[in-house]
Amino acid sequence: MSHLPSLRALATLEAVVRTGNIVAAADELCVTPGAISKQLGQLQEVIDEPLFEKGHRLRPTPLATELAQAIGAGLLQIRDGWEAASRNGQRRVLTLAANTTLSVHWIMPRLVDVEVAAGGRAIRVSPLHTTDDWQHAQFDIGILRNAWKPEGWQYREIGIERLTLLAPPDRAEALRRTGPAGLEAETVFVADTRGGELESWLAIAGIGKPATIRSTPHFYIAAQAAMAGQGCIIAPPLVLADLIEQGRLAAPFPDIISKGATLTAVFDPSRCKAAFVEKLLGALFRDF
Repeated sequence: MSHLPSLRALATLEAVVRTGNIVAAADELCVTPGAISKQLGQLQEVIDEPLFEKGHRLRPTPLATELAQAIGAGLLQIRDGWEAASRNGQRRVLTLAANTTLSVHWIMPRLVDVEVAAGGRAIRVSPLHTTDDWQHAQFDIGILRNAWKPEGWQYREIGIERLTLLAPPDRAEALRRTGPAGLEAETVFVADTRGGELESWLAIAGIGKPATIRSTPHFYIAAQAAMAGQGCIIAPPLVLADLIEQGRLAAPFPDIISKGATLTAVFDPSRCKAAFVEKLLGALFRDF
């Protein structure tokens, strides 16, 4: 049995026979005319039969014509199969994982517009806690607040959280009147997953610790307690902009800002094309 030639060599013969022109075939296959001639020579050597009539370099023999037609049918079938597989891949729902607060207050409200901007690809949001086992969670794209990055995945930084004091509107108004020092008589909720953020903000504000510091296991619990009128939180106002716009939280000192965590997007390049992820992130975090 003779050695089966490469698909490129077979496609070369099909293109030359179909177009009747080496230059046109070279343009179609994005190669040089010299490469076309070389492929034809190698193919003729393997088949050990003339492919073009003697004295007519581009007049195919009956054998070459029959072979080219069979190759063309096969290429068409391959192309149809690839397009079907590509459409199936485009229909697959992508899972985007992020911390609960970012998922609920930033990502989900923008998801419909982001899906359109990303070419209509369906996206499922998977809210995770910082303390969850992210390493074994199933997702295609993740928005991380920590330094862990899955092995073999690509990543890029999104931005650094900017933090300030947020409180229920009545509490915020009272603090505006007293100034930052008024916080020393207040209750502040802190999340175990956001250690050190209160201390950093207090240092920038130049004030001492509040009268009461209450810990919660997760940040969204602290935010809910603040909205219920039980105290204040140090938080990224941009992420909680919906709650501020609804009048549920307010920033008494918006100019006193401290730095929080760096948000990093990670994605599996075997399941998501880098260009698609860039388009997705660009639409999702345009205002971040």
